[in-house]
Amino acid sequence: MPENKGKGVVRMEAAVNLREQPDIKNLLYVLESSGLKEEQQEVETLVDYLESMENQFSRMLSELREMQGTLTKIQDKGIRATVSRIVVNAEGKWREMQGQVSLIRENLIRSARNAVSAFKERGAEALRKMVFAMKIPNALCLMKNVLHGGMESMNRKAAKIAIIGGELGKAKGHLKNVVRVLTGKKAKDLTEQNSDRGILAFIQKTCLTCGKMYSAMEQKTDFVLKRIEQSSRETEEKSSVKADLRKLKRGKSEKRGKQPRNQERG
Repeated sequence: MPENKGKGVVRMEAAVNLREQPDIKNLLYVLESSGLKEEQQEVETLVDYLESMENQFSRMLSELREMQGTLTKIQDKGIRATVSRIVVNAEGKWREMQGQVSLIRENLIRSARNAVSAFKERGAEALRKMVFAMKIPNALCLMKNVLHGGMESMNRKAAKIAIIGGELGKAKGHLKNVVRVLTGKKAKDLTEQNSDRGILAFIQKTCLTCGKMYSAMEQKTDFVLKRIEQSSRETEEKSSVKADLRKLKRGKSEKRGKQPRNQERG
């Protein structure tokens, strides 16, 4: 879980590989041994997804830490204070996103423990119901929406930094032109600050990078969600086909059972 020890400092504790968690391993084992393939696939998909998200958030943490390190290099105190607030807000958004992933992880481990207990007490049907109660697609829908909000938030921050950088460039240009006019030289036209130079440009790019990472995670979530939904539909279709075949076989069996009686009557 993330910690915030002091303003502008962000940390993340190392997490044990989710597949190595005893409760998760036990759940996957009993699902496989009980022939609950759809439920097993849902749990495995969520486990892989959460591990992928944790890796992405670790990468984003590195970006945020690097961005933090540049704040003290901003000379203008007013601009430094404004940009610092934007960076701290970005860190807060990271903590919120990473906290959601950690919460889903903790709920999954607890639900896995309860599901295995239900299986031992009441059998495979209770196990299936417990996995259904995890509402894995619902959790993924929630994460998708949260990640989309993170992407929009970082893009807005990048836009704010761009405006601040542009105004800073203009202000410096005004000062230089005042000096030029006072010394009898012709004033130069003001130009926008070059987007790939300076500390503000670096922070802006970092915000955009984090926005792209949120967007990529949102797309990953959508892909996983659609995969689970497709698997569920295929399972339902197979169950429907099997039910139709059983019905057809019963009909044929009943028909064969009636034929001798009809012949005797003849």
